[in-house]
Amino acid sequence: MLNLPSQLTALDDPIRVGVIGAGLFGSNLIDQVERVTGMTTAAIADIDREKAIETFERNGVAGDAVRLVDGTDEADEAMADGDRVVIGDGVDLARADVDVVVEATGVPEVGARHAFVGLTSGTHVVMVTVEADTVVGPILSRIAERNDTTYSMAYGDQPSLIVELCDWAETVGLDVVAAGKGNPYLEENHHATPDDIFDRIGFEEEFVERQNLNPRMYNSFFDGTKVAVEMCAVANATGLKPDVPRMHLPTAEIPEIPEKLRPKTDGGILESSGVVDTVSSLYPDGSEVDEDVSFGVFVVTTTPEPRVREYLDQYAGTGLYTASDGKYQVFYRPFHLPGLETPVSVANAALRNEPTGTPRERVGEVVGAAKRPLEPGDELDGGGGYTVYGVLVDADDADAERYVPFEILDGATVTSEVGSDEIVTYDDVELDGDSFIYHLRQVQDSTL
Repeated sequence: MLNLPSQLTALDDPIRVGVIGAGLFGSNLIDQVERVTGMTTAAIADIDREKAIETFERNGVAGDAVRLVDGTDEADEAMADGDRVVIGDGVDLARADVDVVVEATGVPEVGARHAFVGLTSGTHVVMVTVEADTVVGPILSRIAERNDTTYSMAYGDQPSLIVELCDWAETVGLDVVAAGKGNPYLEENHHATPDDIFDRIGFEEEFVERQNLNPRMYNSFFDGTKVAVEMCAVANATGLKPDVPRMHLPTAEIPEIPEKLRPKTDGGILESSGVVDTVSSLYPDGSEVDEDVSFGVFVVTTTPEPRVREYLDQYAGTGLYTASDGKYQVFYRPFHLPGLETPVSVANAALRNEPTGTPRERVGEVVGAAKRPLEPGDELDGGGGYTVYGVLVDADDADAERYVPFEILDGATVTSEVGSDEIVTYDDVELDGDSFIYHLRQVQDSTL
């Protein structure tokens, strides 16, 4: 991030940003892009074009400066004339003459397609739809390399910030023991459905309607799917493995993290070192811990150098904590701001052709466990829905057991009985053979 403002200020022409999806994340991003010297929101794609127009207007872009277009050619002509563009089809925007595309639909199937089209068109892509990244991120990263473009995680989302913490720790000479995020996790929520999610959170109906909140998206945070998705993205970007299937997910206050997330040989719960995991801010009875990191990220480190341990121990309690024996440390960032911080990814891609985190290899896999007993003929839905929830496992274990990647289960038909909490295999379902993300995953499996 260092020196980015001066580089942006020195640009003759601003970075042209195309945003696909004018929802909460996309709107947050656009609000900030319009304030950053050296960037401009050149185009917005959304199936609700009125929402995209309102987003421009809210940021002071006059109505006569916004042009509604159909197709890539019209979009390019409008941008060449100095107009801002609103377009209905994200694929058309992904092909258009912009510098960076931010994919913020939240829909894995279309997200994968948008990223593929953008990268093969020579455009940098910032992927907000992490669900797609867990399935086909490694091959999208390779496609970016072949096209001299960047495929990047979105800065401000927790996966990118965790990757940054790991990079920082390694750069200063600390060994990464574990890395992760906080979450209000309760095992009983695995079987939760979107029907009562806002009651469980405590959101008022008026607030839900005003913000047009998606109950399935919010339920995915509580049934464990989003935790698995984000930590899979971290695993694939850092090489850190899930220590055990489904992760440990211990309840912990911030000072307790280096006591718990360290190897069993040193009194912790980990089978090995160099892992991803998540800590819960809730006790099993639903009560909250006093000092939580549920909105932030962390990295647990160690060092063999006694002098460094002593130095860190002296500063414990002022933004970092050390274990009782001084051998392990936890460094944490207490917040993340989805969308608002993502201009960092845009700038890094356009100015340096560098990602703020990208999947280097396939280390983890998110797979689907049944929320209830499944019978032949049942149709599966996706994250936060009624039929399956996502869990993180080691990628090699997923291959050995023939587990199906979670995001390609959406729309699949059950062909064999699957018990509650059992993981769905390729032998249990008939998949949607027309799915783009499924075909791209087949290419990834056969080539990487």
